[in-house]
Amino acid sequence: MTNLNLTRVCLLCACILACNSANTAPAVGPPGMVEFFASGKTRQGLKLLDVTGEMIVLGRDGWMHSFNPADKKYQVRTIEDEYSPIEVSQMRTELGGEFGNQFEIKSTKNFLLVQPKGRGNKWSNLFEQSHRAFTSYMTRRGVNVRQGNFPMVAVVMPDEAAMYREFKRIGIQMNRVAGVYAGQSNRVITHDGGRQDFIAATVRHEAAHQSAFNSGVHSRLTDTPKWISEGIGQMFETAGMTNAATGASREERINRDSLTFIKRTYKGRSDTDFSADVMELLSGDTMFDNPRTVSKAYAVAWAMMFYLGEREPKHFAQLLNKTATRPPFRNYPRKDRINDVERILGCDTFEFSKRVSWYVHGL
Repeated sequence: MTNLNLTRVCLLCACILACNSANTAPAVGPPGMVEFFASGKTRQGLKLLDVTGEMIVLGRDGWMHSFNPADKKYQVRTIEDEYSPIEVSQMRTELGGEFGNQFEIKSTKNFLLVQPKGRGNKWSNLFEQSHRAFTSYMTRRGVNVRQGNFPMVAVVMPDEAAMYREFKRIGIQMNRVAGVYAGQSNRVITHDGGRQDFIAATVRHEAAHQSAFNSGVHSRLTDTPKWISEGIGQMFETAGMTNAATGASREERINRDSLTFIKRTYKGRSDTDFSADVMELLSGDTMFDNPRTVSKAYAVAWAMMFYLGEREPKHFAQLLNKTATRPPFRNYPRKDRINDVERILGCDTFEFSKRVSWYVHGL
């Protein structure tokens, strides 16, 4: 991401505060709006970033648009209206037009669910239950959680092929997945075919991402370390994390797939390879980008976040609150990542890795 000068960061922070804090009024007046043409229609949104060759706009429906304002096809112009999120009724109407008469739009407290007609309440219940469990777990540990300003949209396609067609339609390049949280559109997209237990676990993982980015646990405008975001996703995959008591016992909250992977991959509590992987994850995201290490990355990230959430909840909250409030549109260099972790945890990264290893090998 592009580093911004201090003045621009301050202005951006004022705008972000206005659209992210439901109960806080901006001190610098209402943020400006722009109108532009994208994806076949005229849209309106809040201008978050405007540098040479790039403008980033937060649409009234929660979409994040990035484009070159000098390109005339976007027809960008400033308008006098004040920014406000789209009304639920209007978004519901727009979703109905977008997906057609083969789908129905179900409205819940926190979601607008798009699904094939006649699928009942299974998916709406799963998304609502997952979100309630997520906010409860975070709140109990002292994480700052707010009410989102946008209705969260979840799209359930009838089968895997239809899901991949939807990916292609909105520009998502992914394969071999059962679902995804798409940050640009702020939607979870999945399908209602195949193994239901596997798909449900994927939905719980992706719904945790959506909940995090819509409740202030993460910010869509900052660089959240993947060991934190994906560690949380892995935590909430298990059905025990989303029962009525937010996991009646620690045993129910354990991600058994991640735990089994760790115990098969690493040689006990003193394995230096485990410590090396923890320290690598703390310093950057490369393990997630390498096919040879991505499985380790997800499992070890789960161990790190599960340990903090269960054994050091105060540090768990401090870490999440810190990363969610970093300056927008700034890189998160290796040195800063490590310094933040060591300052919050009160120990160096090697000591942290040993604590995590001893904990998970005792589960």
